[in-house]
Order: sequence, then structure tokens, then C-alpha cells
Amino acid sequence: MRNVARTSAGHPPAREPVPAARLADWVGAGIITQEQADRITAHERDRAETTPPAPARSLLVEALGYVGGVIILVAAVLLATEFWDELGVGGRVAVLGGATALLLAAGIAVPRQAGDQGIRLRAVLWAGATGAFAGFMGLLTSEVLEIYGDEGFLLASGATAVVAVAFWWFRPTALQHLVALVALATAVGATIAQFSDADYPIGIGVWALGVVWFLLAYFRVLGPRRFALGLGASLAVVGALLLSFSTDDAGLVVTLATAAAIAVMAVVMTDLVLLGIGAVGLLVALPWSFWTWFGGGTFAALLALLAAGVILVVTALWIARRRRGPDE
Repeated sequence: MRNVARTSAGHPPAREPVPAARLADWVGAGIITQEQADRITAHERDRAETTPPAPARSLLVEALGYVGGVIILVAAVLLATEFWDELGVGGRVAVLGGATALLLAAGIAVPRQAGDQGIRLRAVLWAGATGAFAGFMGLLTSEVLEIYGDEGFLLASGATAVVAVAFWWFRPTALQHLVALVALATAVGATIAQFSDADYPIGIGVWALGVVWFLLAYFRVLGPRRFALGLGASLAVVGALLLSFSTDDAGLVVTLATAAAIAVMAVVMTDLVLLGIGAVGLLVALPWSFWTWFGGGTFAALLALLAAGVILVVTALWIARRRRGPDE
């Protein structure tokens, strides 16, 4: 079977020029004449001189796209803030809506032949479109629909989550995955705030979403698996910390249990990323819990904290030694 290698941009790699020694060998074997060998040499030389550096060109296109997307967002925000009164309600909504449409259209217009650079550029443009749409919905609910407070926030965050998930569905890149999960977590928090006056249920909701995300990734429903596992674990730790801010004892217990469970899963799966997430959770929760429960720490408590740190370091080294290669 013939196998044609391709570059990361999706195009065949540039052909190597035919060596002069091989041409001389072909001439000696009677495969081609000397005149044909000279014509091949001239053709290869002209092609090498006229072929533009594709990687540099594609990188330039990608960089210009990033800068252009940022300028569109900054210009929209400055227009909406500096000329707030002059624009009026319709103008404010039109500015952010137009920025959303521009970034969306630019992402759609990225050609397929742009390869990996095009995929990254589209992801950044659509992430910007999601942010612009969130601002658009915030203005629409408050300025046009006159829906304020928790109800307005719920409507804006829910619509933004739908758009973010749609982008992720059509183009499942890592950036779209991250944006979708952040939008969903915001919508979950807004939904809980709508039906509860207390603060702690929001942390529980975000924590539960992170746990569900982690489990879906673990059972290979979501992918890429390792990235989704890391996102779910991170969101679970964030949700537990939010819970700790409103209920010290219960929140700290949940945070410690979550971080410890992530560390255990990291050992089972030999995953250093998960171990790092669990270690960060423990780094934040352990001093906080010792100060809350022991009033600054006793000798035994601090010794236990030191032992926990040593165990984590030893575990990290053990996982690193089990890896088969540097890219695993």
C-alpha cells in the first residue's frame, strides 16, 4: 500500500531535490540522457527558488487571525463603554451582536486546507465569539428585555452555554471543550441561584458537574479522555472550594475528600496531570483545614501535613518512573 506523508497543515511535504549523483547514475545506466538530467537539475533549482516557505506563511496567517480577533473584541468593548450614552440601547446591542457575528463568520470562513493552524485559529475565533455573545445576551436581557437579577443572569448564561456547547459539538477542539464546560458551570450556578437564597448550593452544583464530567471522561463518553479528566477534576476542586467559602467544615471535608480521591485516581491511572490537580487541591485545603480545626496547628497535625507532602512527592516520582516515554 502506498503511503503519502503529510505535514501538520494537511499538505504533502516539499519534495527533496534529486541528488546530482543519482542523476549521473541514471545517465550512466542509460535511463535518461545528459540533456534530460540538465533539464531536471534546472527545474529543481527553479522550484526551490520560487517555492514560498509554507510554514512561515501559515504561522503568519494564524497570528494575524489571533490579533484581528482580539482587536474586534477590544473595539466592541471600547465602543460599548466609551460611547455608552451616545450609542443608545440599540447601538450597544448591535455592537456586541456585530462582534459576535464577525467572529463567528471568520471562524466559518477558515479554509480546510489551513490544517492544524486553521483548527487553532477557528477555535480562538469561536471562543471570542462566545465571549462576545455572553456580553450581547447580558445587554439584551437587561437593556431590552428588562430582566434583572438572577433571572437575567440565568437567561444570559443559559443561552451562552447553548452556543458554547454547539461550537464544541461542531468543532470538538480543546479550547471549545474548555469554553463549553466553563459556560455550563456558570449556567449551573445561575440556575441554582435562581431557586436558592443560600450560597453553598452553588458550590455543590459546580462540584457535582465536575464529578459528572470526570466520570463521563473516565468511561470514555467524553474525549479527548485525559483532557476531559483534567477539566472535570479541576472543576470538582473549584466547586468544593466554593463550597468551603460558605460552609467551612463541610466544604473543607468535601475539598479534602475530592483532592484525595483525584490523587488516588492519579496513582491508579499513573497520570501526573491528575496528581498535580489533586496536589493543588490539597495544598489549598490542608493549611486552611488545619488552621480552622486546630487553631493554627499542633505538632502532630503539622507532622501529618509534612508526611502527606512526602507521600505525594514519592508518588509523583513513582508515576514518572512507570512512564514508557517522555510524551506519554
